[in-house]
Amino acid sequence: MNNLNFDEFKQAISDYVGVDASEITRDTDVYDDLYLDSLGLFGLGSEITETFKINIPLSLVASISKVGEIFDLLNEKGTPVEE
Repeated sequence: MNNLNFDEFKQAISDYVGVDASEITRDTDVYDDLYLDSLGLFGLGSEITETFKINIPLSLVASISKVGEIFDLLNEKGTPVEE
């Protein structure tokens, strides 16, 4: 299990999508609230990988839409990036 901080995670999303971090909650929908499409979600995944040095299986990300679900997935199934 990883020890990500949700506030830092929100800030990374905020930086990527241009929405104030205070508006992002665990229930924020990446499609409806952050206006990402599948390509945008892929880009967000790349940003998260770069920022936190954690890989997440894209096949798992494709089936979820809430910020909290992505955060939980990173904490539970994310693997460190090998450099």
